[in-house]
Amino acid sequence: ANHERHLDDRESALIADLERQILRDGSHCSRNPDVVVALLVDQSFSMVMNDTWRTAKTTAMALHALATTQFPLDAVEIIAFANLARRIKPHELPDLDANDIQGTNLQHALMLAGRFLDKHPDAEPVVLVVTDGEPTAHLDRDGEWWFSWPPGPDTIELTLAEVDKMTRRGVPLSFFRLGDDPRLARFLDDIARRNGGRVLAPEGDRLGDYVVSDYLKRRQGRRRSA
Repeated sequence: ANHERHLDDRESALIADLERQILRDGSHCSRNPDVVVALLVDQSFSMVMNDTWRTAKTTAMALHALATTQFPLDAVEIIAFANLARRIKPHELPDLDANDIQGTNLQHALMLAGRFLDKHPDAEPVVLVVTDGEPTAHLDRDGEWWFSWPPGPDTIELTLAEVDKMTRRGVPLSFFRLGDDPRLARFLDDIARRNGGRVLAPEGDRLGDYVVSDYLKRRQGRRRSA
């Protein structure tokens, strides 16, 4: 099957901008020790309602393409999450749509990211999370997903448990908060303090710049500490 489609002008321009940034900041580190990168992208329907889905998806496409070409030793995984999370293959990204089922299951996304990181125990872990809403869904012990709004205590508890596992792995989480929801802002700020990560709040059209910059800074930090 042919999985390719033509990018529109906006998507092509964003990818070109990110390519220039990669080249400006230096692409000479392909011989460096491996870095393992998990990009978690909120796929819930609110991303469409808030007009941030296309930018988020294009950022994922650009990051994956540029990381795998400029830094071929890096392992990259894209994980989309709505009521459930799943790993996204590169060829799926251009035609990937937001999910119309209610739910933002950050717990499941972090679980999948953790499994991916654990496959590369000797690599430097980088976890980047793009979202515009609080977690409103979780998996129970039987693997069934549950939705609640406002977020229920089980959802919060299980999501924080996955955050704590990342902390024990020594992985600071970088969150890219879209929109100005004060509840989300408080929740992510609390997670960042708990985990030692950080929260960035880019305007929608700057998302790609922020994500790529954070990725490059984490790689440069590894070089300095190596």
